[in-house]
Amino acid sequence: SAEAPRRVGVRLIVFDFDQTLSCTHVFYALSGRGTPGRGLVVPAPYAVSELGQLCRVDELSKGTFKDKGGFAQLAFGGAARVKQVQQTLQALRDADVELMVCTKGLVGTINYCLEALDMRGHFASVYGRTADAYGSTEYDAKAVLPEELKRFMGVPSQDIWKSKERLMRNLMAERGLRREQAVLVEDDPQEIASAHPVCLTVFVSEAAGMQHQHFDELIRLATRPHTEVANRCDTAAGGLFRKGCAIC
Repeated sequence: SAEAPRRVGVRLIVFDFDQTLSCTHVFYALSGRGTPGRGLVVPAPYAVSELGQLCRVDELSKGTFKDKGGFAQLAFGGAARVKQVQQTLQALRDADVELMVCTKGLVGTINYCLEALDMRGHFASVYGRTADAYGSTEYDAKAVLPEELKRFMGVPSQDIWKSKERLMRNLMAERGLRREQAVLVEDDPQEIASAHPVCLTVFVSEAAGMQHQHFDELIRLATRPHTEVANRCDTAAGGLFRKGCAIC
């Protein structure tokens, strides 16, 4: 009998959060480690715990940044870019791609931002750090989480991963995916290099959030035959750290 046709395109995409989905480094901004003149600069007080950052993001969204669309919209580069990200995520979902986030940031903060921007429903899972993984500030110690924000807090199962490369291996094995069927999207060249033998990668080299070339590349990957994706990967090996968007 004739062999069944292989499914088209990539089936799993895992996104980094800070400076990949977002334009600014959200964890650094909220912890007071933001760089003046680059990205979103947040006024004191600062927070490094999951509970504290959730409280602080909510305060900023309802206060300091309310007239600018809230903290999340500013962190994602403004309303126009938010729309681009929303459209890209929807297009990927329409192409039957499973989407996830894996970040060294705090799960609660990421969940809050994604929901504020109507993106949370696109992601099957968010992997990150939880609770007091990065310690505590004076603000963290005094913060009281409002009842309506508790649903954003992460759980231990979201914080059990050791490395993004190993997480990709596990996710792909669970789904029976080949290298050309999974993508890690990242702004960190070390993470890109580590994941390269495991899956395809899209490198956000400017560390300022995905832009149109990255959105276009992901949609192409999701809709092209496996053979075409694999062939392109074979010929792109020399361009891993090329400026702009590099697939490998």
